[in-house]
Amino acid sequence: MLGVTVLLSSCATNAGRGAYVGGQFGHVIGSAVGGIAGGWRGSDMGSLIGTVGGAMAGAAIGSAMDKAEEKKYEEYKAQRGIMRRESQYDDSGYDALGRGDDRIDFSPGQPSLEIRHPRILETQRDGVLTRGEECSVIFEIYNTSDHPVYDVRPLVEDVTGNKHVNISPNLRIESIDPHQGIRYTATIMADGRLKDGEIIIRVGVAQGSNEIASQTRQFRVPTQRKR
Repeated sequence: MLGVTVLLSSCATNAGRGAYVGGQFGHVIGSAVGGIAGGWRGSDMGSLIGTVGGAMAGAAIGSAMDKAEEKKYEEYKAQRGIMRRESQYDDSGYDALGRGDDRIDFSPGQPSLEIRHPRILETQRDGVLTRGEECSVIFEIYNTSDHPVYDVRPLVEDVTGNKHVNISPNLRIESIDPHQGIRYTATIMADGRLKDGEIIIRVGVAQGSNEIASQTRQFRVPTQRKR
């Protein structure tokens, strides 16, 4: 009995402490009840039964407490894990686990592409677009950076959306080498129903799907039905 009591008292868990306390109470109560019922032999038997029964009951209660505490600890660890993962991102966007793009752009903010020498040349060279006349929009796109620029898209459009003015489709340029440029030409054709007025031709350039707004140019072109 002493060995069982010492063994149970050495446990650091709630189950161990419950078994020890339960065994102590069971020993006292079992001894008292057994003594009343059967003298000193009854007292010994009662002590044994009380100790074992009390220890088992106390261990069961302590085990339930252990499980409850373990559940709380697991929830705490999970919450701490979430907080640690969130804390690995700071206001700069840096990710210590490398799950994002940690590159920092130190460029001064100038675009890599520039539009140079834009102009419109119509067939009659009189500055007016008439019915059936064709004209050309010509400009250069220059790469000012020290590295190649890919997926360059020259843009030419009629801002007014005149239905009687047709512009050749915009083309895609695969790449422009560092400090090199290309000359781009788009064709504008007026049909036979063009009316007196004005169109606005917008010239621009995009890299991929991002248009470089600072490079946009606009030209106002008068239109006439006939000379």
